[in-house]
Amino acid sequence: MNNIKVRVPATTANLGPGFDVFGAALSLYNEFEAKYTPDNKKTNFILKGEGSKTLPKGSKNLVWQSMLETFKFLGETKYNLKNLNVTISASIPLNGGLGSSSSAIVGGIFLANALCENRLSKSQIADLSTKIEGHPDNVVPAVYGGLCICSKDEYGDHGTVVHLPVPKLKVVICVPSFELRTKRARQILPKCIDLKDVVFNISRVALLTTAFCRADYSLLRQGTQDKVHQLYRGKIIPAMSEVLEAAISEGAYGAFLSGSGPALAALCDTKNAIIVQKTMIKKWKSKNISVKSYILDFDDKGVLRI
Repeated sequence: MNNIKVRVPATTANLGPGFDVFGAALSLYNEFEAKYTPDNKKTNFILKGEGSKTLPKGSKNLVWQSMLETFKFLGETKYNLKNLNVTISASIPLNGGLGSSSSAIVGGIFLANALCENRLSKSQIADLSTKIEGHPDNVVPAVYGGLCICSKDEYGDHGTVVHLPVPKLKVVICVPSFELRTKRARQILPKCIDLKDVVFNISRVALLTTAFCRADYSLLRQGTQDKVHQLYRGKIIPAMSEVLEAAISEGAYGAFLSGSGPALAALCDTKNAIIVQKTMIKKWKSKNISVKSYILDFDDKGVLRI
């Protein structure tokens, strides 16, 4: 296998109360390609689309770092930057809360694994991805697709994964023009959570799970509420609560901060998706914040060779 090309979906994590636990794959994709050219005389690292002007090329790129970790794990010494041409075609916004870094990690591991004759299973790819990323809620759905409940085991692997029924809903995504680094979004979280807020979130996770298992989407309004992370991250995301409330007022079943943000997501029927999207955009524009927006489906395939 001298030429490998893979597609990795965007992801949305937490879905409100499921902090570092819930994640879902979405129909927005990054593509990664590696071509083995043993006679190369220099590194050929091509970036297209999102991040093409800002992301590093070569050894500091997360895709290559993930490939290198995979080669090390497999004991493979054949491949290096000089004998691989790597192309990244990115549609997932950077630092938006849609799993762009997770796609890079999963894409890099999948490329390296394919070059090494697919010696890793999907479960092993998910484990290695989790160790590199640090938590499973984005990388696991990027690997498996669909809607996942994720857990880490005591060794840092992805542990148990429960695949929930994939809802036949549209996901409206609005990404504001400002960036929010994941590190900053985590630093703002409190080290201790009040017991009543913990109970609040437990009840919402139960409602969220029931909503998807029974396809009872009327439960999503409460089921996407959160008091563990969104209250705090809302302090550094202008108009977050107003945009989420606007989505609900126009018929969204539920709305939440996507991952660590600043992207916001709303779950809708097809008939309501466009009006919910327009309302969310309008609310942010009233605060002089421009928005990039998508109406997406849930992806049920995960990472694929194309």
